[in-house]
Formats: sequence, C-alpha cells, structure tokens
Amino acid sequence: MPKPNPPQEPLRIPDLSGSIHEFSPQDVRFRPGAYGLLVRDGNILLSLSKFSQKWDLPGGGIEPWESLEDGLIREFFEETGLSIQVRTMIGVRESFITFFRHPFHSLRFYYQVELRMHLSASLSLEPQELLDLKWWNLHDIPVSRMNQDDLAMIGQVKS
Repeated sequence: MPKPNPPQEPLRIPDLSGSIHEFSPQDVRFRPGAYGLLVRDGNILLSLSKFSQKWDLPGGGIEPWESLEDGLIREFFEETGLSIQVRTMIGVRESFITFFRHPFHSLRFYYQVELRMHLSASLSLEPQELLDLKWWNLHDIPVSRMNQDDLAMIGQVKS
C-alpha cells in the first residue's frame, strides 16, 4: 500500500479550552504521553492542571529517547514527588490537540502504578504545571472537571 498523502485542507484542532485552530497537516507532530493510575484504599491520586483547569492523572509527555515506563516514572515523580513502579497497561487513547500553540497528534498510554514501598509517600506539588494534588475517593471524583478519556481509564482500574 502506498504511503498516504497529507490532506490538502488545514486541520481543525481544538486547544485545551475547546477553541478550534487551523494548522497545515505538515505541522502536526506526534506527542506520546504516559499517565499513571495510583489507587490506595479506594482513593485515586489526581492533579489539577494549570493549563486546562481540569483534574488529570499524573504523567505527561515522553521524550524520544525514553521508554514509556521510564518516562512515566520520571513524569510522575516530577509532578507529585512520588516514586512509583509501573504495573499494568490499562489502555491507549488518541486525539488531536493544540498545546502551547502547537498542533499534536496525542497518543496517551495509561498504566496502573503503585508506590515503591521503601520510599517516602509524601506529596510534593510541581508548581510550574499543577495547581493542586489530591486523593479522591473513586466514587467522588470530579467527573465534570475531567477528560473523558481519563474517566474511561479510571473505570477500568483495580483498587
């Protein structure tokens, strides 16, 4: 099968607030990210994003030289101060998103994670990206202030 040609028309891609922006298809870049579902005693750790004002799962973009698991461990620590072990991949989601005025084809990999028992479990908020970190009861998470893909992944988690 021949390699597909990009579309001739601009792509219409939303930003985090839902506003639509147009981009040349050649400007769109892949952005893999890994996110961790950390559940303890029926509670899940969520982070409040400075950028979207929504509650998210800790994690983020993976560097080209990192494995998904290594990138998730790094991102989780940077955002929360917690050292984790990656357990099971729960799922993958894709979308197109404008972030920092750039168009991305986002590939998000979700993993169930657990704390490394021999290390401290105190939260340390990353102030450059987050407004808050909070443990939410799985039955009380702020559904209206979350991404639908994150909610779908939380629905699959084992407590």
